[in-house]
Amino acid sequence: MRKIFLLNSITFLSAFLLFQIELIVSKILLPDFGGSYFVWGACVVFFQAILFLGYFYSYAILRKIGIERYRKFYLGLFLLPLLCFPGSGFPEINSVNLSIPLVANVFWYLLWTIGAVFFVLSTTSVILQSWLADSDLAEKNNPYALFALSNLGSFAALVTYPFLFEIFLDLDQQLLLWRVMYFLLLGLIVLAVSTIKVNSENRVTKIWSMNGILRQDCFKWLLFSAAGVIMFLSVTNMFTYEIAPIPLLWVVPLCIYLASFVLNFKRKSWSPAWVVDKFYLTFAWSVVLFFITLMRILPLIMELVITCWFLFHTCMFCQYQLNKTKPANLGNLPLFYLIVSLGGFIGGIFTTWVMPLISVSISEYLLGLAVIALALAIGTKYQRLGWRNIFLVAYVCIMLMAWPLFFKRYSLFGIIIIFLVFKICYSHLIKNPRAFLLSILLALLITPLMYSFWTKNNYLYKHRNYYGVYKVYGGNGKIMLIHGTTIHGAQFKDKERENQPLTYYHKLTPVGRLLSRPNVGKNIGVIGLGTGGLAAYARDDQEIDYFEIDPDMYFIAQNLFTYIKHSRGKINFIFGDARIKIKEAKAARYDILVVDAFSGDAIPVHLLTTEAINEYRKHLTEEGIILFHISNRYLNFIPVLFSNANYLNAYACYKSNRAISRDDIFATTWFALSWDSGSFSKLVTEFKWSQYVPGKNRLIRPWTDKYSDMLLIMDLNNFLDPLKYFQPFYW
Repeated sequence: MRKIFLLNSITFLSAFLLFQIELIVSKILLPDFGGSYFVWGACVVFFQAILFLGYFYSYAILRKIGIERYRKFYLGLFLLPLLCFPGSGFPEINSVNLSIPLVANVFWYLLWTIGAVFFVLSTTSVILQSWLADSDLAEKNNPYALFALSNLGSFAALVTYPFLFEIFLDLDQQLLLWRVMYFLLLGLIVLAVSTIKVNSENRVTKIWSMNGILRQDCFKWLLFSAAGVIMFLSVTNMFTYEIAPIPLLWVVPLCIYLASFVLNFKRKSWSPAWVVDKFYLTFAWSVVLFFITLMRILPLIMELVITCWFLFHTCMFCQYQLNKTKPANLGNLPLFYLIVSLGGFIGGIFTTWVMPLISVSISEYLLGLAVIALALAIGTKYQRLGWRNIFLVAYVCIMLMAWPLFFKRYSLFGIIIIFLVFKICYSHLIKNPRAFLLSILLALLITPLMYSFWTKNNYLYKHRNYYGVYKVYGGNGKIMLIHGTTIHGAQFKDKERENQPLTYYHKLTPVGRLLSRPNVGKNIGVIGLGTGGLAAYARDDQEIDYFEIDPDMYFIAQNLFTYIKHSRGKINFIFGDARIKIKEAKAARYDILVVDAFSGDAIPVHLLTTEAINEYRKHLTEEGIILFHISNRYLNFIPVLFSNANYLNAYACYKSNRAISRDDIFATTWFALSWDSGSFSKLVTEFKWSQYVPGKNRLIRPWTDKYSDMLLIMDLNNFLDPLKYFQPFYW
């Protein structure tokens, strides 16, 4: 076995294991926090935090004792995580502490479950690169190639997980296979320690010695690293909030980000001329793209592809700059990675934790571009702005404000105009780094003002938190609630009709017909508040318990809509995740339990699993019914719930209705589960719900807290259909 192959294998496998355990634990953790995208974002930031600590440890240990002495203790470090091996004791869902902030909850959970092994694996890349640099191997002159291989391992973990591991293995099997691969990694490390020697010693007495590195280079490393992370996380936010809130898409931007590292840092760097020479075009058009996505004038698949392409170009540029300015003195390699990891951590903290609290839009996308512009300005010769550049900056801002007023829908002519104007303006602004930076800072500053122009709505209320972006706007005699890009309810403004449920809850929808009947039952549980539209069906003798994970939704339902205020029934509110809080309800309490919680456009998976349904059943009366609201543009949950019903020996049926715009009825799909044959018969015979036909309907594997697969239920036609009707040359 070639020695370099041994180092390559350790580097690749450790990175693969690092990212795969992150994905596994993220999936375990999702049910504890309502299936929110923020759980994934918090896990990414945790990864960056531990990565920074691992790089700092590697930097300090290499500075103080050197690779020759440390190599003898290297194997021992990898044996330590065996004391708390991943998967040996993940906490149950009811052990999550709801009295502390969500961020602290996620971090604490990750820290004591996988913190040790995460830290150990995060040290591998830097240690092995220093090891290679001081070895007698022929490849020692370019140890940075191992960094590319490390990112390739991370990329492989991300790509194979949803398409291979998640499909064929449940979480217990995934953890078992992960443990086997970890022991394989230990074997490779033993072999490397015994065969690959070190010839030189790079120990220094001053741990913070710069060794000839310029301060401006450190700032560039920090900023370009932060910018790359901000960009891929902000694009993830755009996918989740503005384009399509599909969990499978969360890994796509991260894959692009990692691929840019692989291409730039591999042995023969791939960084074509257009990455640098034409970057000002990507920069300018990325600004335009950010606002165009707000208008939703392009088919979804086009928005996804274009956004990913611009993200790829932007990340390639950032990683090109890092590769170009990396230290030639390999003794400074640990410091380089330390600063790069610090930049990534800062970018992740700001994008995931800070921006949702200080911004009501996905403006971190523009912030990432501003950080790139700032990095380009550092170290450049001072230039006055000049009247020409001031005029161009002002013209860019005016164009952004005026364009949506003239082009209210898709127009090829309009697209050509704004792209051409930005090309001309930024081809001049790029020559003056201060003017280049000023243009994006002003665009970022006026984004809140331009938001209503581009979205074509006059918002009555806008709010953003860790669960998403909430917008309430008025028009056509109604007020509407939007979460991300999905309407979550509406109400008439006039007094005569304000108590009439609309959209998914109209009296002609399946749930409306069911709740309108006089003998529907006394006690109803509803998971998910929204506008509170279902409260309009409550009678004087009825009681409704609303389970809501986000207290901000209660503020919206109580202050901006009146369904709750005018309800004739008794309304109770229970805050927290329904899987946890419903355990506190009395047994056999509910005649109907409505599962109507949505994260963007999709019901959280942990509310559909067999474990969740079993918990719901404990709180149903003997004739009780569970109603799932599963309306979705891209995912078909009917096969999942039929399979779960079959596994739990429950009766199951579903019913859909078509949209009727003149009556404000949205197309909806509702699914019912019951263990009572009488209740089931009423739904099928009286209300014409469709039931499962043995031998005709295909059953998939039941979904549990340890197994689910979004790929199997994805409706690709809904992604591709808009392309059929798109007129690209419409003027």
